[in-house]
Amino acid sequence: MSAKILVLGSSNIDFILGIPRFHQPGETITGKNLTTAFGGKGANQAIASKRLGAEVTFITKLGNDHYGKSYRRYLAAKGLNPGSILIDRKNPTGMAFIELDPKGENRIIVSPGANGLLSINDLKGCSPLFKDIKVFVTQLETPIQTVVMGLKMGKRQGALTLLNPSPSRPLSAEILSLTDFLVPNELEAQSLTGLKMRKDRDILQMAERLLKMGVNNVVITLGPKGLFFKNHSEEIRMKAFSVKVVDTTAAGDAFVGGLACGLAAGKPVGEALRFACAAGALATTKLGAQPSLPSKKELKTFFDKGI
Repeated sequence: MSAKILVLGSSNIDFILGIPRFHQPGETITGKNLTTAFGGKGANQAIASKRLGAEVTFITKLGNDHYGKSYRRYLAAKGLNPGSILIDRKNPTGMAFIELDPKGENRIIVSPGANGLLSINDLKGCSPLFKDIKVFVTQLETPIQTVVMGLKMGKRQGALTLLNPSPSRPLSAEILSLTDFLVPNELEAQSLTGLKMRKDRDILQMAERLLKMGVNNVVITLGPKGLFFKNHSEEIRMKAFSVKVVDTTAAGDAFVGGLACGLAAGKPVGEALRFACAAGALATTKLGAQPSLPSKKELKTFFDKGI
């Protein structure tokens, strides 16, 4: 049996619109190729870990609307326990509106919907699902108090806790002290530390500050520049894999899912990071969030090619 991962987080319906360029306030431009897909950082990370071979449980909340019912069926079909996929009777399913330019870069606006009603009581009702987990994963698209409770429940089970601090917001010392692996991107790391990324060495200062703030391990993802990892005894700089980029929307979530899988399997940190880098790179080669998430077989083929 594979190591168990529990993901707490959001589920959104993604509306992806191709645009010729990012436009200015007050300016109207014409988009094309509107695509609808299942997304949300929590769901993306849960599906990413599942496709990469882990045993995954996903706690989320959907609306009782058409989108929510469809999403619930989809998640169950992907092998996720429907008992932890909660329903809010009053609020709609979360939605994300994604602008995608010709280079594959994106801008995203999220309407939380039912994600904003995922409560501490909901989480307490799911407490049996925390038993024997190896890694607990969460983000910041659900209420912060629920995130804190999830981290505490994960720690009580002796699990490694992994926090992807997105969307960016100030984090308390309590949250950071409960986090074994903090995985921000470059902008999120700047926001959390108050430091600016002007020179390459600034990344080290950001990581050191995050460690001083209470985190045990820091993984700062740098897009096409790779990543920087640091804890109190080890430091790793890793280059990104070279691929043809189509859409970067779920690259960070694929990375988190890959890292969770590597850690749950007991891989050394360097090996887990390389596994996560490959998952993130492959996710950029296809359109959409969950449709782009690579499978265990696809990742093996990627490594077999010696890329």
